[in-house]
Amino acid sequence: MKNGAMFSNLSKYMNEKFLREHSTFNIYTKNQNYIANVFSIYSIGVDTEEKNIKNLSFEEEIEYYKNASKYFIDNIGEIKKIVKLSTCSYLNNLTTPTNQRYFLVASLKKAD
Repeated sequence: MKNGAMFSNLSKYMNEKFLREHSTFNIYTKNQNYIANVFSIYSIGVDTEEKNIKNLSFEEEIEYYKNASKYFIDNIGEIKKIVKLSTCSYLNNLTTPTNQRYFLVASLKKAD
């Protein structure tokens, strides 16, 4: 939502300093807790994103996310499970919603 009520903080990750200072977060589920290590942040049209990853294997998707990322982050080791967050992006148009989205991709590791 443009008023910042939902997920507006994802846009902050487009700032390298913010990304480096907030590169991990926790996810709590009923059965397992995870530590998420962000390795990719980018903005692209949602239709383009869907087309780009449609027929990729998991390993190819990971490479795609790394290559699409605005900043190179390579401190997460082997990636076996991911979480991908997205929200509307106003990078290309400040007054009208577009199909542009911010995408944040993180590697998941089980928390102790």
